[in-house]
Amino acid sequence: MKMLQLLVVLGLLCVVGAGCSGRDDDHTPPAGMGSIMLRNNSGDDIYVYFDGHIADTRADAAETTAYDLMPGSYRVSLTERRGWRSWSGYVDVLQDRLTFMDVSVDLQNSVAYDVVLFFD
Repeated sequence: MKMLQLLVVLGLLCVVGAGCSGRDDDHTPPAGMGSIMLRNNSGDDIYVYFDGHIADTRADAAETTAYDLMPGSYRVSLTERRGWRSWSGYVDVLQDRLTFMDVSVDLQNSVAYDVVLFFD
């Protein structure tokens, strides 16, 4: 009986994991450009700045927002819409590729975001 319960739980985890992965991988950057895919897992609405200029689109809570940019290195700054949380760092945009920024609240510092970068 316990083995059956374990298999059911593992099956549910696989289904949930499969449903979450690839939720925004279908975005295609415009020709000659790359895209930053900001996955906002923080629960906050976030203002996004590229090289000191605010983006036209805010990164809303629990959403993935695509920013199409020319290839290069950008200084990206994130600030919480109604609060103090922030993050800043350099992010590379690769031609014809997606750069993912997974943003969550830093568990060690409540006024900072934790950002994980990876490329697809």
